[in-house]
Amino acid sequence: MFRTLSIVGLTALSLAWSAHAQVEATPDEDELVRLPGQGEVREPTLRDRTKAKRLKPGAGLFLTFDADENGRISTNEIQAGIPVAFSSADENADGYLTALEQQDWAASLPTRDDSLANPFRFDPNLDRRVDLEEFTLVINNLGIDYADEVSGDIIVADLKAPDTRRDRRRDEAQEAQRPQQGQRNPSRRNQSSATN
Repeated sequence: MFRTLSIVGLTALSLAWSAHAQVEATPDEDELVRLPGQGEVREPTLRDRTKAKRLKPGAGLFLTFDADENGRISTNEIQAGIPVAFSSADENADGYLTALEQQDWAASLPTRDDSLANPFRFDPNLDRRVDLEEFTLVINNLGIDYADEVSGDIIVADLKAPDTRRDRRRDEAQEAQRPQQGQRNPSRRNQSSATN
């Protein structure tokens, strides 16, 4: 009897704690829940070009397909870029990607993108190797998700990921520190010139 009451009590306690944790972790309505650093644009030139700190999953790959850098990625650019990306990922040139090759390739992209590093994403038949056909299918399907409904092109500006609460808090903290830094620097210069 005591054991049953203990189990019931622990179950009720864990359910209450779980419900509380879900309320605390509820994101804004439009906010995506993502891992820290996920989608972060690593290269400053690319950050300036996209006017974004973070991009949607797979967007860093699509940016490498924009050969003319006109802000639009056409289906022709995608079809030309896929085999180049595959050969870049296929380190031993055997025509197949292993999980390690895929992860190394994803790490070399201009954004941190764990979705492209996931071996299961590209291996629908689960044979533990990805050929060009499987790779092409996954990239094309992702491209369809991002394509403009009218032109069919992927618009680079649309690849920007929404800011998370963490991004907004970091930006606000940086803004708050800027005036303080400006006030500190002149006094340091005055002290150093006074000692000279």
